Amino acid sequence: MGKQQDKKTANAPDKLFVFGLDEDGKPRGARFPEFNEKVVSAAAQMKLASVHPASPAVTEIGMKLPVGRLYASGKAFVPPIRRDLVGKLKAALETAGDESHVHQPAPPPEKAKAAGTVAAAGLPRTWESIAVGQLVLVEDDDPEFGWWPCLVTKRDDQVLTLRLRDYPDKGTYVRHIAQVGLINPGPE
Repeated sequence: MGKQQDKKTANAPDKLFVFGLDEDGKPRGARFPEFNEKVVSAAAQMKLASVHPASPAVTEIGMKLPVGRLYASGKAFVPPIRRDLVGKLKAALETAGDESHVHQPAPPPEKAKAAGTVAAAGLPRTWESIAVGQLVLVEDDDPEFGWWPCLVTKRDDQVLTLRLRDYPDKGTYVRHIAQVGLINPGPE
């Protein structure tokens, strides 16, 4: 009976696709069985896009990606792939009417690179620009414990759902954008 359930799981379409060109310009990509914030965060650090949920067209192409791995350390294994597969995935995403949700990594700040300094990725510059996956500071429910770095997991207008970056299993916080602190991302 256990084998039949394994077969059904193995045939189920994957729900998270990661792909793009890494820091060295090499094409990488992987599919993961379910949405995982750690995978999205690791992909953003590698400068790769994450797609969840994916449209049927993107899913069909995405199933050609190798299976990725998420290690206990929070790092993800995203193997090298053919460059044309990255192109096909991008083309499918750019098709009119495609309803896939893409989590893009923060673009490299060209001005900061030219000046010899680099702004930190994943840090919003204004309260209005706070997006899912970015890092902010949140005061604990007991002010005695201070402020903690949290990742934004959901944004509903001006209300944020957040989880502790360093202790993700400790639950979530819900705060208005005016109740969170911004971390200095560096020069523009």
